[in-house]
Amino acid sequence: MTTSSPMRRSGFRPLRRGLDAFGMTGGRPTERIARYRTVSDLFEKRWMEGAVPLVLALALCVYVIATTNVGPANAPLVLDEVSEYGLLAIGLTVVLVGGGIDLSVGSIVGFCGLGAMVADRVWLWPTALVVPAAIVAGAVLGAVNGYLIAILRMRPFITTLVTLIAFGGAASVLQNANSTQIGVTKPSLVWDFFNDGRILGIPTAWFLFAVVLIVVHLALTRSRWGWWVTATGSDRRSARRNGIPVTAVTFWTYVLSGALSGTAAILTSARLARTDPNVGNSWEIIALTAVVLGGVSIKGGRGSVLRAAVGVAVVTIIEQATVSDGAQGSYYTVILAAVLLVFTVLDLKWGKYRQRAVEKLKIDPARLSLGPLVDVTRPGTVWSLNRRLTDAPPVGLGKIRGAEDCAVDGEGNVYCGDQRGWVWRFRGLDDTEGEIFSRTGGFPCGHAWDAEGRLVVAVGGMGIYRIGADGEPELVANKVKRSPLSLIDDSGLRAIDDLDIAPDGSIYASDFSTRTNTADFLLELVEFRPNGRVIRVTPEGKTEVVVSNYVFPNGICTAHDGESILIASTGLCRVDRLWIAGPKKGQLEPVLENLPGYPDNINRSSDGNYWMPLCAMRTQMSDLLGRYPAVRRRMTREAAVDNWVVPQLNTSCAIKFSDRGEILAVLWDETMENYPMVTAVKERDGHLYLCGVSNNRIGKLELDPSEVGDLDPAAVPGTAGVREAAEALR
Repeated sequence: MTTSSPMRRSGFRPLRRGLDAFGMTGGRPTERIARYRTVSDLFEKRWMEGAVPLVLALALCVYVIATTNVGPANAPLVLDEVSEYGLLAIGLTVVLVGGGIDLSVGSIVGFCGLGAMVADRVWLWPTALVVPAAIVAGAVLGAVNGYLIAILRMRPFITTLVTLIAFGGAASVLQNANSTQIGVTKPSLVWDFFNDGRILGIPTAWFLFAVVLIVVHLALTRSRWGWWVTATGSDRRSARRNGIPVTAVTFWTYVLSGALSGTAAILTSARLARTDPNVGNSWEIIALTAVVLGGVSIKGGRGSVLRAAVGVAVVTIIEQATVSDGAQGSYYTVILAAVLLVFTVLDLKWGKYRQRAVEKLKIDPARLSLGPLVDVTRPGTVWSLNRRLTDAPPVGLGKIRGAEDCAVDGEGNVYCGDQRGWVWRFRGLDDTEGEIFSRTGGFPCGHAWDAEGRLVVAVGGMGIYRIGADGEPELVANKVKRSPLSLIDDSGLRAIDDLDIAPDGSIYASDFSTRTNTADFLLELVEFRPNGRVIRVTPEGKTEVVVSNYVFPNGICTAHDGESILIASTGLCRVDRLWIAGPKKGQLEPVLENLPGYPDNINRSSDGNYWMPLCAMRTQMSDLLGRYPAVRRRMTREAAVDNWVVPQLNTSCAIKFSDRGEILAVLWDETMENYPMVTAVKERDGHLYLCGVSNNRIGKLELDPSEVGDLDPAAVPGTAGVREAAEALR
């Protein structure tokens, strides 16, 4: 699965994110896309919630057009009715997304339309006043529903069913009291404008519907109010606990629904030039069927007014097909009832099985074929077990909880993160208590000093931070530009785990996965997919991906010459060199391949070489499972996480290697008692500091003088004086 040939940066490809490292996996081009995971990502998209019902609704629409007399000649009438039904559907969608239901929209249309005619023809109000009055009347009736449901906490279905009857009865009373006068028409430019007028060449009704559709869509998907509505419909209790004014949100959804029903009443009255209590009768069934066809969930929390508008078009075409075939109106009602029943059941089943499919297909392992396994237990080799690390004196014993990495300043003070988000500082040898130097809010992983002596930390789940002398963390970078063809949002640096500084001040960091976070690293040791990448942060603060499609990059180190960086691939058991300067700039070439374990953070040594731990060891079982991705996928579905077969963790191994890839020394804690896990090895002032994400201490091992050189491992390579010292040593 590895290759020894260097990889070169090809010509400009706008869809590629930096140097493509997929070739190192040895996989076929067809394996670049994880099939199961792609389906899972598609199903997980929000727009897929109503996709299947919507596609079936469109198929039903095509079938109706193909088998009936509905054609282009019916388009104007269809669009007129879509404008009126659509306003009701928009309001009903907002109510449903907010967790309610409104069955009274049809009665509100009838009452407001009749009231507008009475105000215009009986009370002789100015027509310019009649229109807003009808909309306000609809909002007031919606407020009645909102008051009963949101404030008095009555059941939405029963409440709106009662108001459906009550508002319809009020319209009948109004009709009976003014039946003679409202039959007398009078000319009005306002009514003519709503019926035959145009705005920007578009019929008024169509234009108003389009404007309302766009505004409500943006409000529902891009505004705080829209997020509140969705959160309220998803889980009212959680929304209330998170400070969302659930009562107010619910109340105003009904007010909006009533106002849109009043607007629909104006359009209907203008088109028909008359009204009666039967106008709006059964419109609530039409609107409800339309929104369900559009994939709006009747359970609340999800839906789109755009999809609801498509559902309205389907329902209207079915209505026109029924009329054009000469069927009675009762047939249309039966058809709507049948369609509503079928698509309601479909919505419930699709929502249930879609989520199951997402969870079932989310983990999609790749085939992993490594080279021959080195037997580290065989005596007489460089890999032979020993106890060099066993008796290293501890620092911060019992205080630290899982230090992934550390940094040591010129005064011998030790800085290290732990799993609680803290950065500890231990002042010299005598400080056993330590102090909390900084609180990052994430999981501090990689540590490095920049040229100005400031501590730069890769904080898992947060991004890259720079910590000042006062312990205050300052954000450096937490996102990159999203990949143009990615189904998931890969812009966040959620799994940032190590970093180092280049001579020009750039920060290079490994982001081991665009799909998981730091706490879920075991998923990467099961999938072995090229989900990782290497990020560069320029001195100006801009971020870019320099290497993409990398398998579990888990260590970054600037080489002594400052012209390249070393990258540890935990997933592929190898170390690669990315040239960032010089004639080989843009090339990726191997340094170490087929290691017997899984490498972690890389750091420079004082003698011109490098220190690197093996955080886990390969076994015959892990290598065998790597060749059978289907078995690993079945394992993740059938077994608990604690029972997954993963590489052998807690092995306590640190190695020293050269620029040419020679293994110079291997240090072990054979007992695995004091330092069972080593994830970083830092050298400073003749001592080796041992960090481990599972340990409750940091080890401080004194090196033999023959192992110590004259270089400062903490200094930024390639800067003044450092490059000359490195060249002199070589």
